[in-house]
Amino acid sequence: MLRKIMNICIILICLMITKSFANTTGTVYLNTNKEIVEIGEEIEVTINIENIKTAAFTAYINFDDTKFEYISGTENTNVIGNRVITLWFDQLGGKQAKTGELIKLKFKAKANGLANFVVSGQFYSENGQLIETDFKELQVEVGKKEAKLTSDEQGTDTNKSNAELKSLRVDIEGIVPTFAQDVKQYYLNIRNTINNVDVLAVAENPKSSIEITGNTNLNDGLNIISIKVVSEDKTQENIYNINVTKTANLDTANTNLETLAIENVLLNPPFDNTITHYDIEISNSTTQLNILAVPENENASTSISGNNDLKEGNNQIVISVTASNGFTKKDFIINAYKRNAQEEEQFINEQEMQQEKLEEAYEIEQTFKVEENISEEANNNKWYIIGGIIVTIIVISIIGIIYFKKKKSGNN
Repeated sequence: MLRKIMNICIILICLMITKSFANTTGTVYLNTNKEIVEIGEEIEVTINIENIKTAAFTAYINFDDTKFEYISGTENTNVIGNRVITLWFDQLGGKQAKTGELIKLKFKAKANGLANFVVSGQFYSENGQLIETDFKELQVEVGKKEAKLTSDEQGTDTNKSNAELKSLRVDIEGIVPTFAQDVKQYYLNIRNTINNVDVLAVAENPKSSIEITGNTNLNDGLNIISIKVVSEDKTQENIYNINVTKTANLDTANTNLETLAIENVLLNPPFDNTITHYDIEISNSTTQLNILAVPENENASTSISGNNDLKEGNNQIVISVTASNGFTKKDFIINAYKRNAQEEEQFINEQEMQQEKLEEAYEIEQTFKVEENISEEANNNKWYIIGGIIVTIIVISIIGIIYFKKKKSGNN
């Protein structure tokens, strides 16, 4: 086996020497058949490449050997400490270059906790060119955390027409935004190894009916979990949706914004990716807003609607972010309240009054500082005078002593 690995190394070196390099790019990432395992359970970790084919590679996987032990891999695989080294090349000189799944490795869990698997290495195209590669790591949890979805609280509202939820939780971290009654759309990205999402929905009126659909047998791509609440008297209905993206590559489902800002306007609350609803107040003369929305993933796209032809009262502005996969979306909602003429006049008057108060406070502060300086100077002068008197007394005393000593000496 060692001889075979050495032969492969020689071939790879020859490829590096005889072939030219190019700026071909690809993504190498890891996935697993289980992201949550128990101690003693085995998992498969797969090395994958996308966007390009590879005809030869040397791949390294560093793993947390306090949580996992290596079990097996392909023929051309070796293990040194916590690093797995695997080699492969296309014996037909590039005619059977691979894309997608490359190599499968087996590991066994041995201790509870989170463990990282990190991939690196050198990958070559069918033309012998070194592939410029982005690497994505993998995280696996040993010892499943029990989902605490048993409700220790019940709704207490007896209003028969109340169809609102009191709380909404799921057993997987990452749902955004934080639950609020007036927010009906939520977002969650999960690995493609997860098939079900447990949902706990508690109604304000315990006699309201709740129906949850779409949370089992999740498909790859976009899934909608629907929570339908019907009031006790059947007259009111609310539907809360959780938009779930199931994917092998969570980066392609990134709908976060790096920046969300409005020219000359402050968001309330301040921008945070876990918050999707904001409030602002604008002047009566404002007809449009200049909004800067920059996605975290440079391949994601944004669209903005509702920021032009603003009317008096409430205006809804929607910033839609579409992930690089083309189907995962998230909406950031801004409620822009435009003051009417009377409110604008009152606002201006209040601002002027506030400005006057600030100016008065500033003048008082300055006056206080001047008085404080004068008092400090007078205090210093007082001590100068006292010091002068003390020095004078000491000098007079010394002169007197000398005088009496001389007089006494003359009498003798």
